[in-house]
Amino acid sequence: MIATGSSTVPAAGRGTLAAALAGAVLLGVLGWLLAPAPSSPGPEQSGDPALAERLRAAAGPGQYGVVAAVVEGGAVTYAGIGDDGRGTPVSATTPFEIGSVTKTMTGAVLAGLERQGVVDADDRVREVVPGREWGPVGDVTLGELVSHRSGLPRLASGFDRFAMGLGYTWFGTDPYDSSPEDVFASADAAGLGPRGEPEYSNLANALLGQVLAARTGTPYPQLVEQIVTGPLGMTATAIPDASPPGAAVGHDEAGRAVAPWISPGDVPGGVGVWSTAEDLVRYAGALDAPGSPVADAAVPRYPSDFGRIGYGWYTLETGGHTLLWKNGGSGGVSSSVLAEPATGSTVVVLGNSEAGVDRIGAELLGVPPPSTARTDDAGGVELPGLVPVLVAIVFPLSAGTTVLGAARGGWRRAPASVRRTDVGTALGTGLFFLVVAWATGAIGWAYVPFWVAGCVLAGAGAGLAVARWRDWGPDHDAGAGGRRASAAFGLVLGLGALAAVVTARVLI
Repeated sequence: MIATGSSTVPAAGRGTLAAALAGAVLLGVLGWLLAPAPSSPGPEQSGDPALAERLRAAAGPGQYGVVAAVVEGGAVTYAGIGDDGRGTPVSATTPFEIGSVTKTMTGAVLAGLERQGVVDADDRVREVVPGREWGPVGDVTLGELVSHRSGLPRLASGFDRFAMGLGYTWFGTDPYDSSPEDVFASADAAGLGPRGEPEYSNLANALLGQVLAARTGTPYPQLVEQIVTGPLGMTATAIPDASPPGAAVGHDEAGRAVAPWISPGDVPGGVGVWSTAEDLVRYAGALDAPGSPVADAAVPRYPSDFGRIGYGWYTLETGGHTLLWKNGGSGGVSSSVLAEPATGSTVVVLGNSEAGVDRIGAELLGVPPPSTARTDDAGGVELPGLVPVLVAIVFPLSAGTTVLGAARGGWRRAPASVRRTDVGTALGTGLFFLVVAWATGAIGWAYVPFWVAGCVLAGAGAGLAVARWRDWGPDHDAGAGGRRASAAFGLVLGLGALAAVVTARVLI
């Protein structure tokens, strides 16, 4: 016994406490260093210094590298902050995936083919591609596809799509892999919602582009080149089989690299198209060019959940401004094109992070963000947005309390004996919870304390378990077989998740 004033503390007890504190400090510091906190652009800079300063002030948490082009009074100013993921400053000539901005190009292809008399927006899918046995989607019109009023869901369904989506969320892998025929089959198999009602659909736009390609006998990339990028001199805009040289590497909001999205079938919906700020300025310049298919595509025709929509372009009325807008997001990148026809001003913003750039574009243009123009009555909290928040809060704390509770032998006031199987189950399960929370990525700095707290508790539990390892009792009681199986499963689950995430991040 060691005397301490009027009380005594067993030396063994002090050693156990010291081990728990050491574990808490060690894993707490490691957790802080690895915390999935939002990234921010590095010190790199290119282009106009004044615009770069404005861009840096506008860039919020979660950004990595950001490029902006501002067109005012016929003059164009470019600036970039941060790097491309390889240490090179991003600039007006850095290729970025443009995501769903591609949908406006698909709309321009439709407008161009209408001008040529090849198709009409009121044509039904089965009329445009008559050589195929179509289900209900065959009655959908091209105009409904391009304006998100077809009734098709946002994405193709199926377990493979679900698994690929989880792969992107947790490992940063490409969630798309479809051929044009796969797109036809997915659209044909999908259940249709109410036609004529706005429902954003990547699948509908992918189907539209592939239908137009089938009708003309020209692959979609060549159609875009013939009707859109070629006439406008957009030589840096491409649909390659892999990231083009010098392309910005995509990142999640914690600054971790993710794979680009490449899928031949899904290209018209916004997958695997690269462009630059310079090229998108040329593209946006055609919005007011008479006779241009880009201008035709921008004409508002249908109601939408953001004002009115043409062939991919939204016309917004917000804060006394009338704006043309389309944004996009792809493999760890974000894009936004925002124009105010009344003033002749346009802003193009590209970022190599999942964090959206619409707010940045609106701030540079001096107008309200496009989100303020939303006209539907969607309220409450959507489940897809709530899940990452719950994971960020619950999973780290669950990991910590699970490990600490097992190391104590439960949560009774006095620590109880510890079974080896219980420790194994807790360590494996706790590791799995921490890996999933880390892989889900950054939501905001407000959630980092939950992550660190979970690491501290898990570290304290691990330290306590090590200090008491001689006291671990064998498990020969009733149900021991089930507990051994549970421990094995927990350890395989935790170590397997860790190995999968590390491997995926190394390969990317």
